[in-house]
Amino acid sequence: MSTTQTTVDPNPLLQPAVLPRFDRIRAEHVVPAMQQLLPDLETELQQLEAQAQPTWQGLVEPLERLTDRLSVTWGVVGHLMGVQNSDALRQAQQTVQPDVVQFSMRLGQSPAIYQGLKALQASPAWPAYDPAQRRIVDSLRRDAELSGVGLQGQERERFNAIQQELARLSTEFSNH
Repeated sequence: MSTTQTTVDPNPLLQPAVLPRFDRIRAEHVVPAMQQLLPDLETELQQLEAQAQPTWQGLVEPLERLTDRLSVTWGVVGHLMGVQNSDALRQAQQTVQPDVVQFSMRLGQSPAIYQGLKALQASPAWPAYDPAQRRIVDSLRRDAELSGVGLQGQERERFNAIQQELARLSTEFSNH
């Protein structure tokens, strides 16, 4: 008696590689990849918020790793939208785009991350950081401010609704 094993190929959007495996990525990979990646990133963000230390190794490096995972995966989807646009790919992208935008806003509006960046800049170690590191931290803090980290209540809700609508309209424009 023989047993047949079914192997499921891992989602190529989630496989670490020097270069994306564009030859293997299909529209049907987008939704499952993002539905797996976003909760993982949310967990990482919560851990970072709870444990972040206002140092390069304790805040900036883990933040960069977290944002890089999203940027690479979502960037591949964006690239495919530009070079291999199809009805199936547009549908997949439109399905998960609101969740990607929501997570991006959650990350950008994290008070814990923002306060950590400010504390890093105010720390006695700040002058010892090289100019490139200071520029990165300055940019991260500025990006948080531009993402609405200082907004509360209805102002934040309105800002987030505008960001969602802008993302939707940008995609719609690109698709035409």
